[in-house]
Amino acid sequence: MGTVSEQLVAEFLSEYRSSGGYLRGHVARLAELAASEDEQVAEPATRSVFTSLVEQLADSFEPGAVNVYNRAFAQVIQACRRNPGAAPLDDNLERFGLQSEEDLIARAETLRRVSPLPLTHEWAQRMRRVIVLSRVTLGADVAITSVIIERMKQSFPEAEIVLVGGRKASELFGGDRRLQFKEITYRRAGTTMQRLLSWIGLLKAVRDLTRELGHAEYLIVDPDTRLTQLGLLPITGEGDSSEGGPLLRPDHLFFPSREYGSSTTRSLSELTSTWLDEVLSAKMTTYPQACLNGGDLQSASRVVQAIRRSRSGPIVTLNFGVGETPAKRIGDEFEQSLVSTLIRHGTTVILDKGAGQEEIERADRVIAAATQIELDGRHARVVEMREQNLTSQPDKLDAELVVWDGRIGMLAALIGQSDLYVGYDSAGQHIAAALGVPCIDVFAGFSSARMLERWRPTGKAETRVVAVETLTGDVSTNAVLSRVLSDASEMLSRATSL
Repeated sequence: MGTVSEQLVAEFLSEYRSSGGYLRGHVARLAELAASEDEQVAEPATRSVFTSLVEQLADSFEPGAVNVYNRAFAQVIQACRRNPGAAPLDDNLERFGLQSEEDLIARAETLRRVSPLPLTHEWAQRMRRVIVLSRVTLGADVAITSVIIERMKQSFPEAEIVLVGGRKASELFGGDRRLQFKEITYRRAGTTMQRLLSWIGLLKAVRDLTRELGHAEYLIVDPDTRLTQLGLLPITGEGDSSEGGPLLRPDHLFFPSREYGSSTTRSLSELTSTWLDEVLSAKMTTYPQACLNGGDLQSASRVVQAIRRSRSGPIVTLNFGVGETPAKRIGDEFEQSLVSTLIRHGTTVILDKGAGQEEIERADRVIAAATQIELDGRHARVVEMREQNLTSQPDKLDAELVVWDGRIGMLAALIGQSDLYVGYDSAGQHIAAALGVPCIDVFAGFSSARMLERWRPTGKAETRVVAVETLTGDVSTNAVLSRVLSDASEMLSRATSL
């Protein structure tokens, strides 16, 4: 039957989808549970709020769902700010003059209008700092945020570009000399209250970055980030009278990613580029980018060169991570069969071991199955690599399966050295596309056709999406495997012939 909070969300969404009705009492009860000081109550309710409600509305990519989100999450914020532990949240919202749900909704509505900036040569030259907010998840930062960063570099050649977000972002973009980083923490696994209080850290970071700058000397770009709860929480404004005195509202860009281009089938990366064309009044196709650290690039190059000195076949990097969304996964049989078949056909497989105990255990099962493969009277060879043994790699690496157990930056560098990337819908396919590596995105667990279109990896190299409807019926593992292997064969034949 599910938890009380899951039932509340299911009934709320059912009413909205069938009649357009808004069950305010259901949101009130859900918000009450999510705002509880008892974490055993708040945590499952938080999962329902963010995974079952917010993500379901966002993944429809429809303007009507944005209306419902703004209304429902404003109600959640109001419930949370009454909690005794939410004084910083309430105080800062008061300073912005945001006292009611209606205030929050009205402010968020103003961000949905896309208007061109008065971008002049003189203003571009005066710009000293552009502050770009992270989308929190790495895949979205590559697909969306990196496009914004690239365009800001072009439009404001004299400005410092600062990415505000988590530590891992520097592993994907740290090789960019134009880019600086301001680290803040957003607790993706925290309670609703803990996630909302992350906004206080964002406000401090923005104030630190703008304190000595004049009104026309900085620009803030919000790519529809969870840091501002999709635009409901402000960053700066004339009503802010916090430390340092009132902050004049700067030109502030908000990318309405859940509704922009709603009548099109374009990817989020393509829509981000088009939106930038509109707001900057300059047409320039901009692709996702990943600019990796030099140390990771060198280490990955040594590993792959050692493989190529020993083996003549293609190199394919795989990642079977799905985060906290099991519906994105096909299953053990698919993963083990894919690795085994690739190895039997002379491919060297680089497998990312993943993050978290569950992903590691699944990878261990794939590794165990691979070691049972017989090749010319011997078992397939497996080499596991970790950070501590990267510097001691031999000149030759004769193994059918190379397992990476470590940081995302090194995984990205290995992807960049590969002939092909294959993985579930996560960060890996966006990294591959940004690095110009052909990729196959095994996209399962999508809740709408529009979600499939929006999150399609976009780059200059060939990308293919294998759509698997895990939410609507039984999945034929053999059919998915056959499709992936067929696509891989075609793409590798082209990639290795260049």
